Amino acid sequence: MFPQASKRIWQFAKQFGVYTVLAAALCASPARSEDTVEQRLDALQARLEQVEADKKALAERLESITAARETAPDRTLADHGSQLHALQDSIREFREKAAAKKYPNITINGVFQADSVWVHQDADSLNEFGRIEDGAGFRRARLSARGSVTEHTNYFFQTDVGTAGVGRPTITDVWVEEMDVPYLGNVRVGQWKQPFSLEVVSSFRYTTFFERSSMFQAFTPFRRVGIGFYDHSNDLSMTWAASAFHSGQDQYGGTYTNDQGYGTAERVTVLPYWESDGQQYLHLGAGHFFNAPVNKTVNFRSLPEIFVGAQENGPVGSSGQAVPGALHGVPFFVATGNLSVNSYNVLGGELLWVEGPLSIQSETMVTFVDQTGGNPVGVLAGTYAQIGYFLTGEHRPYDRKSGAIDRVIPHHNMKFCGDNGNGSGWGAWEVAARFSYLDLNSENIRGGTLTDYTLGVNWFLNPYLKVVFNWVHAMPDSASFPKSQTDFFGMRTQVDF
Repeated sequence: MFPQASKRIWQFAKQFGVYTVLAAALCASPARSEDTVEQRLDALQARLEQVEADKKALAERLESITAARETAPDRTLADHGSQLHALQDSIREFREKAAAKKYPNITINGVFQADSVWVHQDADSLNEFGRIEDGAGFRRARLSARGSVTEHTNYFFQTDVGTAGVGRPTITDVWVEEMDVPYLGNVRVGQWKQPFSLEVVSSFRYTTFFERSSMFQAFTPFRRVGIGFYDHSNDLSMTWAASAFHSGQDQYGGTYTNDQGYGTAERVTVLPYWESDGQQYLHLGAGHFFNAPVNKTVNFRSLPEIFVGAQENGPVGSSGQAVPGALHGVPFFVATGNLSVNSYNVLGGELLWVEGPLSIQSETMVTFVDQTGGNPVGVLAGTYAQIGYFLTGEHRPYDRKSGAIDRVIPHHNMKFCGDNGNGSGWGAWEVAARFSYLDLNSENIRGGTLTDYTLGVNWFLNPYLKVVFNWVHAMPDSASFPKSQTDFFGMRTQVDF
């Protein structure tokens, strides 16, 4: 554009110069007739030279303007480029600062389970347990805080006001741990779920049914105050953990005794098979739990894999408001009563096989009870086997660092209508069934047996919200009562964040 304009201006200048010279010559002739020809030529020559000088100056001016206009965009782009780089550097610096962890830090989490349970009993069940009422309530209602105080020091604190604890409120987990300890991996001190059993170390948030199996309450250490360590192999195909702890506790984790009350737990897991980014795998585990119970007394007992209850009103003060009293609810279906023992050892085996939407899970435990008073060693045992299938194609995830079950992620979250061109979704649907058996009879120990059959449907609306439907058919059999049958129908809504 600029070269073309310059050319036109140049042509105009040339024509202007010629016309100026001719006009000057014509105008000068009649006015200065007395001048000589030589004088006229000199004047004409001077005018031509002036025109040439003006023309040259005009040409230089045009060239400078053209050059300035042609280089101006380059300088503007260069300025914009430098400004853009400066902005990118500022954004990168901001992101790095935002991503960098600050210590101490904290993350707040919570979960609640709202349950409704309906009960049907046969005559023998009514005779043995009395009327078990229908009910509704919060099985768990927990708030927790977790975080780090340094790059290698983590903490966790959690309380529960639901009915799952040994009291309301209950301290469930309070611990601090140091990571990357030579030879040990991670060392933890406080109260937490001790390393024994796949069901124990896996969060209740991710379990398939309302409750863990009948062996859970009878044979596992669960949460205790102690010290332990845990770690995993570099290729995540193996985990190991061990701990030592006080084995008696109140609802706040306290133990107060000079008569025993200590235990240990150990667990090892392997993953011989891991394919398709965890959609196909085989978990195998083994564990051991030793307990020298407080005051040398233990009562092996278990619920029928479901619970609902409520607290009665306690004493009433001058305000007219009653404090919470005793908790009433689904009773223990089998129990040995208090046994006098020196100690007992529990051996456990674990299996979890996942093949796409299909999962098969099983555990077996055998307990060797060293009784006092010359009584023989009792051998109590239990097992469960369960199968689950995702109708919508998901799979049951697995945490390879802890050897535990992980959170289900639906392919499509529940939504009633599409957005941004996406269709509606129905979440993830799983159907499941479980058989469990607990035998608390051995030698002079007569705790009875409990056989449970459970059918379940799980609806995961999204990774953090699920609805659970369970039917539990429980058949306890004891020496004091004939074998009875009780059916529980339960519905649960669970959300965690």
